Amino acid sequence: MGVQRRAHRPVGSDLPGDFAERLALFKEASGLSWKALARALGVRPYRLRQWRMHGVSPSSAHLFALLTLAERMGLRDGVLMCRERDLPEVAELEAPRN
Repeated sequence: MGVQRRAHRPVGSDLPGDFAERLALFKEASGLSWKALARALGVRPYRLRQWRMHGVSPSSAHLFALLTLAERMGLRDGVLMCRERDLPEVAELEAPRN
């Protein structure tokens, strides 16, 4: 049986265009090394490098782990997410009424 390879897609509209910068800001704010951050997210350090430098986006499981870690550290809002920029307006969420 062969080794399964995962296809990683370039960062597109799924993630903000500045995701790499947000990840670097999170790393600095958390005080973790890249190696420690990778360990906390269950990835190898080279995967973080791919997310930062090669336009590869994290899987949904790794993105959830990153957001959960950021929430626990109090660094989700303002570092990884910015409510004004990342969340749609309330009016956009409301369905049209008939």
